[in-house]
Amino acid sequence: MNTRKIKLALTVGLLNNSNSSNVLNKIREMMSTFKEAGAYIGSQLIGKDVLNPAIVRRSYAIKFEHCIVDLELVANPHTNSQHVQGFRLRNR
Repeated sequence: MNTRKIKLALTVGLLNNSNSSNVLNKIREMMSTFKEAGAYIGSQLIGKDVLNPAIVRRSYAIKFEHCIVDLELVANPHTNSQHVQGFRLRNR
């Protein structure tokens, strides 16, 4: 699996679509273009930290057949905005 190519594509795709309201679906769509990642299995909320009343940090594991994308999101529940704090791609 060419993880460097996938990481670059995810980074560029997330930067170009920074106004996307659902980051999880956007990552799933982008990863579906890579055959080496395999089929989408599901996503799971790993952790949730309330930083203050207006900011919540959530950690997700987005699972595919051959890899997992660990995603850190910072969200404002009042405005329904989401921003990617970081992600990591790892093999299964």
